Amino acid sequence: MIEQAPSGLSSVVRQGRLRHKASAGVRRFATTGFDNELLAAVDAAAAARVPLALVIPLPAANTPVVLGAAALVAEVVREGRLSVSATVVSRRLSQRANYDQLYIGPDRLADHIPRARLTADGNMETVGSARHDQGGRMLLTSDLGRAAGRGGALVIDGTGGDPGDVEAVVRGGQLVVYVTDNPFDHIIDVIRSAGGVLWAFDPPALARLAGVEGAHYNESGEVLAAPSTLLAAAGAARRAVWAPDTYSSLDGALHDAWTALGNLAAVVKARGADHDTAHGLRWAWGTLATYSLLATTPDHYDRYQSGGPYSTTLREAAGHARAVAGNRSGVAREAWAHVADAFTQLHTAAGAATKLSLVQFWLNALSDDGRRGLVVTRNRVAVSALTAALEESTATRHGWREHVRVVSARDVLCGRVDALPVDTMLVTGPLPRAYASLVAAPPANEAITAVAGAWEASRAVRQIEATLRSLRSLREETRTVSSRRMGVPAAPASVETERDAVTVWRAETALSRAELIATDGSPWVPFSLDVLAIAASTPHGRDDAPDVAPPARANEGAARAHIHAITVTFADDTYLLIGPNDVVYRRRGNESGRMAAKSLLPGDVIALVDSTARRDLFDTVIDALSELPKYAPLAMLIAFWHQRITRVRDRGVTVRQILASMRAGPDPTGITTEAAIGHWLRGLVAGPADPADVRRFAVAVGDRELVQRADAVGRALHTSRVLNRAVGRWLSAQITGARMRNDDAIVDSELGVHIADLLEAVSLHQVATVDPRLTLVTAAAVGVLRTAVAADAPNQAVS
Repeated sequence: MIEQAPSGLSSVVRQGRLRHKASAGVRRFATTGFDNELLAAVDAAAAARVPLALVIPLPAANTPVVLGAAALVAEVVREGRLSVSATVVSRRLSQRANYDQLYIGPDRLADHIPRARLTADGNMETVGSARHDQGGRMLLTSDLGRAAGRGGALVIDGTGGDPGDVEAVVRGGQLVVYVTDNPFDHIIDVIRSAGGVLWAFDPPALARLAGVEGAHYNESGEVLAAPSTLLAAAGAARRAVWAPDTYSSLDGALHDAWTALGNLAAVVKARGADHDTAHGLRWAWGTLATYSLLATTPDHYDRYQSGGPYSTTLREAAGHARAVAGNRSGVAREAWAHVADAFTQLHTAAGAATKLSLVQFWLNALSDDGRRGLVVTRNRVAVSALTAALEESTATRHGWREHVRVVSARDVLCGRVDALPVDTMLVTGPLPRAYASLVAAPPANEAITAVAGAWEASRAVRQIEATLRSLRSLREETRTVSSRRMGVPAAPASVETERDAVTVWRAETALSRAELIATDGSPWVPFSLDVLAIAASTPHGRDDAPDVAPPARANEGAARAHIHAITVTFADDTYLLIGPNDVVYRRRGNESGRMAAKSLLPGDVIALVDSTARRDLFDTVIDALSELPKYAPLAMLIAFWHQRITRVRDRGVTVRQILASMRAGPDPTGITTEAAIGHWLRGLVAGPADPADVRRFAVAVGDRELVQRADAVGRALHTSRVLNRAVGRWLSAQITGARMRNDDAIVDSELGVHIADLLEAVSLHQVATVDPRLTLVTAAAVGVLRTAVAADAPNQAVS
């Protein structure tokens, strides 16, 4: 299988040594001009032994895993052996599934060099089985800290957020290829300062390099890193901003909240920011980002928000801020009180759902000409809320979902949305900086940002223009500095500048810049304090405007910034402050399940997600699997089932009535006891074991919307039950040390998804002691795994 040949990444791809599995069989990759320039830059950096930062403002690009695999194959060809390794650090599940579809010549690459993951203690664990394993490994992990220092190529995926302490890895002298979509990524400067090279693409370069090369294109139909059509669309897209026809109080409320947060950050900066203070500001900024992208009423959004102490409903946001104000003094108290007032004003103004009419106008226009579109909004809660609002509205045309999808910004950027590009894309407001490239180089021929008024229009325009300027500057550095240094030609600059223009429309009138509200400062954040750096010790610490736990907790109808917690210490000398009735996933002997924290005993094992007790284990698994386009609707369908179940429970329909109806008629259920239905209503089980019972239940309770989606919901619940069983087997194997059978470990044989892929963020901890004494602690301190018990535990208490 191994023969000597030119060994660079460009060579192994262009000569067909690295291949992929397509519907028609195993095929070699076609290459675009973009692929060729990209691979040549990576080859040159490797030859020069310097780190490389790649700025690729494209969604859905499989660049990281393809580069890792190409590096493996190049090493195999160069060394004449299969015991080689490479590491790809990425949070995207699609990268793992994509590797299993790659081939080296006629053989599946994973059959010779299997995938591996890192366990919580840093050990390497093979995923699946390789028929011809000779010791080589493709390590795919989301934890850079555990991956650093290992041999072979290291590719780091920075798409959509911070993957870890890249700076420490680069300072340590390890050669890195860092891939980001964001021209504002601070790691670019880290690579530069370490003597590394930048290679960036701006929209004109993407368009110029979109052409497919090679006669084998017709044989394959699939290019290496990104489809030619996506490159062309991102490179030539039109950009516009839409404002409502009349004055909107929401625009003023958003501006007031922006100002209040800026004032709060100034106070925090002057007085010094500890972790809890930074967490509070970070939560407030994330809440404002939710309002900025909100296209429904706040109440509609809250209807789809999961319950629990670690999620924020918009109706509670002002109360949380006011609770924090009550525990501050002087100017800090005043600043937090102003934030609380701003959130109260925002909640009222957003009740008019100002942007919903803009979305509907755009949607109905697509119905007229049959174009395909994307609506991009804040998060999956907002996706569910907006989808339901459009379905329920009489102003939305029937059948709109046949040609339009509602998705989250993160899902687009991280490759979870397939069939791109589309004809047109509408974003429901200005985006956080982590998603800057989404509108500057969109996966559509046209990108529209819906805004609440003149102030928000100005912010949206400045965001787009700033991103385009930054991309253009980085591309110029690539052409004039990096290209000459590396001896790799870069496509020449385009003389076209008119495509950089952003048009602001109100009704059918284009607004001049003079009609917008002039603002100074950053269009991204209302403060200069690096609050994200302060909070970087937490998982996803540098994510821009993330959804984080609120800094207060509702208690007997009022929000409180401090709560009572017990202390759980683990065998590794870490500890957890947690509310007695907060839920944890506990395993005791052969039994496992969700239990109140106060039930824990020494010897129990609990599962934490991202070193916290703030996320449900099975929700984490479902969310991870939903990253793949095949399973994209899974999380929303399961959430929809729970939402419909809650409605039935609130109506007071008895389980006896429901069972009687389900057992009547020509297609009766096989359920014989009321207890089974009671378990659904109380959330004790995921749902019916028989997918057909979803439809029978919907008919029994008169839920027409659930009837329409019953088949899809039934399939989703079936998948959930399969996952639950797989998770149980995995946890048992981790605790006992037994190795799982491959059939038990695999979730999707077609995509090569294993249960371990879905549980990489999960760590297991054995309880050493439980101190049942209640300690008053800050809400921000609860549910987070901590170290140095003796030093830290007293500092969390409040006298």
